[in-house]
Amino acid sequence: MKYKRDESYRFTFSHPIPCSFTIVGIGDQTIQSKAAKGEMVDLSPQGCRIQSLLDIHLEKEVRLQVTFQLGEDFAEITAVGAIQWKKKKGLTDYQYGVKFPGDAGLKERITDELKKYVKR
Repeated sequence: MKYKRDESYRFTFSHPIPCSFTIVGIGDQTIQSKAAKGEMVDLSPQGCRIQSLLDIHLEKEVRLQVTFQLGEDFAEITAVGAIQWKKKKGLTDYQYGVKFPGDAGLKERITDELKKYVKR
């Protein structure tokens, strides 16, 4: 597991944002798990950190589809990314670093939504 931050900025939320996610791939295999609930701790155009009660085993690459909305008057964003690292947080929670692919459209949507979120 890698832990590296080379993006230009990362926004950490004072109160984590509710999100949902599904596992869409393990290694070379495509799957579709049930939706799980989590919280987004921070976000950048390149990825995010989510927290959940779900303990995901990382023997192979795990790809998640993460869906979130920064507030009621914000657009819903769905992004697929690969888990880069995992940390146990407290007694029951796990945190995951998720890296999004180099999709320019996704990066622009995240940047625009974060700008609106900061200005409100």
